[in-house]
Amino acid sequence: MKSTVLFLLAALFTLVIAQDAKTKRLEGIAKSNNGLIKLNSNTYSQYTEGKRNYGIVVLLTAMDDYFKCIPCREFDPEYKLVASSYQKTKDPSRVFFGHLDFKDGQAIYQKLGLQTAPNVLYFPPTKQGNNKVQPVKYDLSKNGFIAEKFAEFLSQETGAPVPVKRPFDYFSLGIKIFGVVGVAAILKLLYPYVGTILFHRNTWAALSIITILTMTSGHMWNQIRKPPYVMPGPGGKMNFVAGGFQQQLGLESRVVGATYGLLAMATICLIVFVPKMKQKTNQRISAYIWVLCILIVFSALMNLFRIKNGAYPFHIFF
Repeated sequence: MKSTVLFLLAALFTLVIAQDAKTKRLEGIAKSNNGLIKLNSNTYSQYTEGKRNYGIVVLLTAMDDYFKCIPCREFDPEYKLVASSYQKTKDPSRVFFGHLDFKDGQAIYQKLGLQTAPNVLYFPPTKQGNNKVQPVKYDLSKNGFIAEKFAEFLSQETGAPVPVKRPFDYFSLGIKIFGVVGVAAILKLLYPYVGTILFHRNTWAALSIITILTMTSGHMWNQIRKPPYVMPGPGGKMNFVAGGFQQQLGLESRVVGATYGLLAMATICLIVFVPKMKQKTNQRISAYIWVLCILIVFSALMNLFRIKNGAYPFHIFF
C-alpha cells in the first residue's frame, strides 16, 4: 500500500515537472521570436494535447507561393501583431501563439480534415480530470482579418484582456500633414475666387438645411446603433421600414431624409421664388403646383408613419 502511494506521488511529481518544463520551453521560444512559436506536426501535437496549464492559439496557414493563399498573407501580420503585443504583457505565459504552415504540418491538416486556410484554433487550459478539451475555432469569415477583433475574441475566451499595440505609423502621419498643407495652399490660392461663395448667406443656409435633414432623418441613430440596411420580409421581399417607433433601418432613414428634403425644397420655392415672379398667372400656377407637391409628399410621409405603426390615425390623400 505504501509503495503504491509513493508510486502515485512520484508519477504526479513527474507530470508536474514535465508540464513546467513544457511551459518553460514555450516561454523561451516565444520570448526569442517576438511572441510567435513556429510549429510542425510533432510539436503541434506535443503542445496542444495532454494536460497543460496554459492556453495556446494556433494559426494554420498555407503561405507557399504554390497555394496563392491571399487571406493567409492578409491575416498573418495581424496575427503576429497580437502575438507580439501579448508578449509584452505582465504574464505572457497564460496564452501562447503558435503558427503551423502546411509545408510543416501536412499530417495535422489531414488529421483535422482541413481543406482551406487560414484557420485559427484556440486550445484552452485543460481542466482537472479532463485532458481532452475541444479547441475553439475563430470565425475569420465572420470577424475578418483585423487584429482588434481577434484580440477581442481571445479576451472573451481567456477571461483576461488581450491588448493590441500597433506601431506608430509615421508615414501615414507625414501623408496627412502633407495633405493638410496642400489643401491649405490650394485654399489660399483659390480664396479670391471662392471667398464670395464661402461667406455667402445662401451657402450657409444650404449647409444648415443639409445638416438638419441629416440629423432629423435618423443618421446619428444609425451611426450609434449600426442597424441593417434592409431586412428580409415575407415572400422573399426586402423591407426598408422597421416596425415600431423604437427601431429603424439604414435605407429607411435615407427615404425619410429624401422626403424631408422634398418638403424643404417645395417650401423654399413657395416662399422665395414664387413671390419674385412678375406674371401673376405664372405666380398663381406655381403656387398651386408647390402647394400640391407639399400635400402629396406630406401624405407619403404620413403613410410611412402608418407603415411603421398601423395604429397611426392620420392621413391626407392616401
